[in-house]
Amino acid sequence: MRRNNFLFGLIITVLFVVIQSTLLQKISVYGVVPDIALIMIVFISNSCGAMKGQMLGFIAGLIQDFLSAGPLGFNALVRTVVGFFFGRMKGKLFLDSILLPVLFIIVASLIKEAMTALIGLIFMAESNLIVFGRDFLIELGMNAFLAPFCFALLKLLKIYRYNDKDGY
Repeated sequence: MRRNNFLFGLIITVLFVVIQSTLLQKISVYGVVPDIALIMIVFISNSCGAMKGQMLGFIAGLIQDFLSAGPLGFNALVRTVVGFFFGRMKGKLFLDSILLPVLFIIVASLIKEAMTALIGLIFMAESNLIVFGRDFLIELGMNAFLAPFCFALLKLLKIYRYNDKDGY
């Protein structure tokens, strides 16, 4: 991915972070909104490689941290790990239009929830954190439903090239 394409992907991801943090809150289901920024990070990371995936994940996570009431760095850490993981898968699997986007987002959501549980277990004084509960299942369903549409949108925008070298 060339720098201007990466910048375009970053702008789209930041836009989705802002939409997720503001507009989607008004149409939530039981107070849960889909994590469309996570979908963008997974797609762009898988298209660009580990280095750009983790950079994108870190920046998007940091912006999400600034927009939320959570601890600073939490989303940045989780999304950096997700960006790296799916960036390492670049070129290893052929992305079809439905099955792999759904599978990737399910795995990414599981990674996000597992890291949330682990960080919560280590740093939270009170252990009232519900892991893999109703809210997670609702978010997982919404993410899995939206993944093929978001992946198709990004393929149409052509913000990536598979033959570009990984790195800066």
